[in-house]
Amino acid sequence: MAKHNNGFKILSHREEMLLNEEEITTYYSGLREYCKSRRLTNTTFAATKIGPILKKPTEAIARAVCKVLAGGEVKIVVDGTENIPDGAVIFASTHQGVMDGFVWIPYCPKHALIFHGKEVNKLLLMAQVNTGLILASKNLNNTEQRRNAKLDLISVLLKGHSVYICPEGLWNLSPNLLHLPITWGFLDAAQKSGSPVVPMCIEYTYDTSGEKERIPFVHLRYGEPIIVKEDDNLAEKLEEYTEKISTMRWELIEEKGIFSRDEITNWDYINYMKGNYKNLDMGKIDIEADTKGIHGANSEKYLFQHINIVPWDAWGELKQTEEVERLKRINKLRGI
Repeated sequence: MAKHNNGFKILSHREEMLLNEEEITTYYSGLREYCKSRRLTNTTFAATKIGPILKKPTEAIARAVCKVLAGGEVKIVVDGTENIPDGAVIFASTHQGVMDGFVWIPYCPKHALIFHGKEVNKLLLMAQVNTGLILASKNLNNTEQRRNAKLDLISVLLKGHSVYICPEGLWNLSPNLLHLPITWGFLDAAQKSGSPVVPMCIEYTYDTSGEKERIPFVHLRYGEPIIVKEDDNLAEKLEEYTEKISTMRWELIEEKGIFSRDEITNWDYINYMKGNYKNLDMGKIDIEADTKGIHGANSEKYLFQHINIVPWDAWGELKQTEEVERLKRINKLRGI
């Protein structure tokens, strides 16, 4: 439990679970009033005031950055904007690479702040600061900073500002997962603020025919909103969200007509990985540290995520990781 200056007590999730329906309603009402009046602590300067005014210049900056990251001209197709409701929303997007933080900005009909990890290359943060950032640490030991980031998220939503967030927490570099495991923190913020969640899927097409890898085509899709009521089970709402983005990404992959999901041994995937590793290096992002620093990193779903980061040999064949080989040896000894 956290106590704040005005005396309002922020309850932990476990403490919330002990409240009855009437107590939850009272607590949420008090929390909303507190969040509306609190000073933003993790949000970049004047983001809620200057960000909306600078939307057009920010769009121009985002287009220029995307052209650089894509290696040249890039065609961007957007659909599903009719699914975006009025008022503040949480845009909850899939996360495949560094372009995700820019490519949606010119094609979003409303201004949105970005809920962003603070442990990245400062140049990347500077390139996004116009739109406004809520900075959150991925260090699980930095509980106060992480709590304040979530309170900022709820606060700006209650004040009518939308927020873009990547619930996966890190880049999906897997050749066979439509999304990484996701925790329900963003849905908790939606529940407390009363804001709908709009699922987003960003799918890239890679051209590896030339000397340099390019991204000539990007498809961005907004899904139907998810409403999170005060009495909703967040685990069930998380299943609803993951089902939606899985379906959306599958459909976008099928529409490209390029890849078959059972044919992952190809240079397209390898070049995709090379490009992402290059971008990780540019962003000064340590993927192993990133994985360990996200919520639930000690659980099995994150512990074995690196199995899906597949290496390859000089002939373009995907190899099994040392961890997979180790598990195979264990299973063989067990007779499985």
